[in-house]
Amino acid sequence: LCRNTYCNSRETLLRSTVRAHMDKLKDQHGIVGMTRLASVFLIRLCTVETALYLDFFGDKKVEETKEDNKSKKEGPSSFASQVVSDDGTYYDKDFQAYLTSLTSALHRTIRRGLVTLLELDTLCQIVSVLREERSMASSSPTTTAAARSISSVIEDAQERLIFCATNSLTKEVIRFKPTPKDLDYPNKLVNKTDLSKESSTSEEDAIQKQMQIYESWFPPIRSVLKILSKIFRVVEPRVFEDIALQSVQSCTRSLQDGAAYIQKRSGTIHSDLFLVKHLLILREQLSPFDIDLRAVERQLDFSDAGKAVSRFLANRNRRLFSMSTENALVTLLREGVSINEESVDSKRDLEEALRTACNNFIDHSSNSLAGEVMDLVSKLNGATPESLKKAPFFNAAKVKELLAKTAENFETKAADISTQMSLYLDNPATQSILLKPIAKKNTKALDEIRKAVCDFPDGENGWDGSIRSEVLLLVDECDKAAKKAARGPR
Repeated sequence: LCRNTYCNSRETLLRSTVRAHMDKLKDQHGIVGMTRLASVFLIRLCTVETALYLDFFGDKKVEETKEDNKSKKEGPSSFASQVVSDDGTYYDKDFQAYLTSLTSALHRTIRRGLVTLLELDTLCQIVSVLREERSMASSSPTTTAAARSISSVIEDAQERLIFCATNSLTKEVIRFKPTPKDLDYPNKLVNKTDLSKESSTSEEDAIQKQMQIYESWFPPIRSVLKILSKIFRVVEPRVFEDIALQSVQSCTRSLQDGAAYIQKRSGTIHSDLFLVKHLLILREQLSPFDIDLRAVERQLDFSDAGKAVSRFLANRNRRLFSMSTENALVTLLREGVSINEESVDSKRDLEEALRTACNNFIDHSSNSLAGEVMDLVSKLNGATPESLKKAPFFNAAKVKELLAKTAENFETKAADISTQMSLYLDNPATQSILLKPIAKKNTKALDEIRKAVCDFPDGENGWDGSIRSEVLLLVDECDKAAKKAARGPR
């Protein structure tokens, strides 16, 4: 009874004072500064109150310890830390309830501020500060009440952070509607290159250059990476992986939609390079997070529900109240509703989208460099030796004209593609990786034409030894140009 009366009296005395102090801290220092100062204040308050409580109701065996501490003129915090290991009085239910009531002022004050916060940076700072203070509070048994109160505030702050992050991703990625300015490629990259040249002459700092590169990225990818980098260390790993999985899926779809728009506006090559550039950025920037991006989606399947209901109604001897597995309602649910499971792997889907984009760029670039050669090879593969003798597309003069035109324009077109790649891909190694398959594909097509020309008999379809030599020289010239293009600009 005495302990209960003491706790009630102390609570009545301190409750309003503690709450007023919390409100004052919030007004003077803002919610982030108040979070740290209030947590330190509550930890100190719990220590002092524990020492005072032990002074009244502690075990008599620790009186000598108390006298020793008084002689050393140590404060109540030091006294409490020394006597709690020998005295379990502070574990009293009434006293712990009293401390919980006092520390709830922190939860009350911060929660009122959290519900209006929308800034991810502020929420992340609050969670980080609270985690530090919780670690300090958990280190002493006298401040477990403060640690519990801080933990509850952390949960609320994380919940608010997850809500705001999800809301931002929905607005900036899932429901993102790009403007023509957002998809003004390659002009955005040309402007970035011009600014980089100007900054290099004026010795502008590296941070400004990095910002220019960042601003040239497609807005959804900027939003995804910005939000994920902020919440990475302040939410639980499973929650982060779930948010990241949905973000990567939505960002990939948004990139593909943007590429389709650029294809109509600027051409296929720019569309492919736009997709390759941003998928590479997304993959590279996600690697430090070290997450799986895998999940299993479960959905209810009601496709057999109609048949199950028909069987249920047709069964006149159905047992509705049976306690066995033959219960008609249980059978209806078992037969009419099933669960479909589908494995989702966003990292795999990202790699597949990147592979497809690279293959499309290789195909389109090969056709741009030597489209007529590719068409000729396709026709050769579909023709028989007999049909080639009269085929118009394999007339010696036409083949010579086709190869001469290809050889004449090959270097110019290859230089254009290299220039476009330099705009989108800053790494020369990445450019080389994409150029080599293009050259290989062109070389393979030229080898097939060379073989067909060498095997074709003289006197048919305008072919003879003289024109064959001229055509083979043109094939070699195109082959050299293709191999030179594979080395890229020097």
